[in-house]
This record gives sequence, structure tokens and C-alpha cells, in this order.
Amino acid sequence: MPQLLIITIVAALLAGLLFLAIPYLQGRPLFPRGTTERMIEGTLVRISMDPEQEVYLLPLAGTGGESALAVATATPAILPTAGATATTQPLPTAAPPTVTPIPRTGCIIFTNYTVQAGDTLYSISRKFVTSITLMARHGISSTSLVPGAVISVPVGDPSCCTGGWRPYVVEEGDTWSGIAFSSGVATEVLLQTNGQPAGATLYLASVICVP
Repeated sequence: MPQLLIITIVAALLAGLLFLAIPYLQGRPLFPRGTTERMIEGTLVRISMDPEQEVYLLPLAGTGGESALAVATATPAILPTAGATATTQPLPTAAPPTVTPIPRTGCIIFTNYTVQAGDTLYSISRKFVTSITLMARHGISSTSLVPGAVISVPVGDPSCCTGGWRPYVVEEGDTWSGIAFSSGVATEVLLQTNGQPAGATLYLASVICVP
């Protein structure tokens, strides 16, 4: 009787263990015998399966051959494919320095002017061949316009222009072609008369000659 009882208990324990193991065995991933390729977390790996031995991860072509086998343990090693390349970040480059165009300093003379009540920079720029920008570059601002004060106004020098042409101070938004059109001459003629090549830069507050 005691032996029969022991055999019954052992058989019941084995049956319980088998019952518990069935779901686990059914949930295990199936790997066919031999070598297969699988995508694991977005990386292609090659798995060599032998039910009687350990599971190995084999490197793909170009990673060292059969001598570079990695034994799979609790956390298998993942070998990248040969085509994987490292992502490189471009090195930041320094921004090019900002260059402020410098207008031609020739063809400018100065004339004294006594400030009148009600004068503004704009009204003075209409009285002379000058501009607000040109005056500002020579230190004249709205605070300079004190009635009775004498200021030295920079103006275009007429002696710089010949053949009936006159000085003109370049304003913001002017272009060679725009000035040529409003003056009734070809752009090439305007450039040649001012000694400038095709495509020359037109600087703000420079003095040029126009018909």
C-alpha cells in the first residue's frame, strides 16, 4: 500500500507538470532545422538551429566567417548585415562673414547750409544732389537740424560728369537698368559712361553720372 500511494503521487505530479508545460511548448517560436534569416528589431540576423545543441547567431558575409560565431545566451547577440552603414552627421560650418558694400567715395563735395525752421532731412535732400543715407554717412541726422545751425551737406560733384551729364546719388531700390530706363539710355551706355563693366554692383549712396 505505501508503495502504491507513492507511485500514485509521483504520477500525479508528472501529469501536472506536463499539463503546465503544454502551453509553454505551444507558445515557443518554431525554428526549422538549419539556417534561417529573421528580422529582429529591424535588424537582419542569421540563426543556425539544431535541436540538440545551443542556438547560434551567425555573422553574414563580410563579418568574419565561421570563426566569428556568437553563442546565444539569455540575451542573444544581434549581428548587423554587411550592407549596414553608420549614419554620419555633417560638421557645422561657420557662417560666411557679412560684408557691407562700400559706396564710391569720389564725386562728392560739401556745401555749407544754414538750417531753416521746418527743415527735414527729406526736404534738404530735395534741395541738393544728395540723399538721407549719404548725409547720415557723413554724420548728419535729424538732431543736426537746429534752426540757425550751419551743416556741411555732402552733394554730388558736377565736375565728375561730362558731355552734359549730371551727378545722381543712388537711392534704395535703384538698379542700373532702372536708372537707364528712366534716363532714356541703354543700360550698357550708362555703365560705360560711369566706367563700370557689365554686371557691376550699384552701391547705395554712390554718386554716378546720368543724362
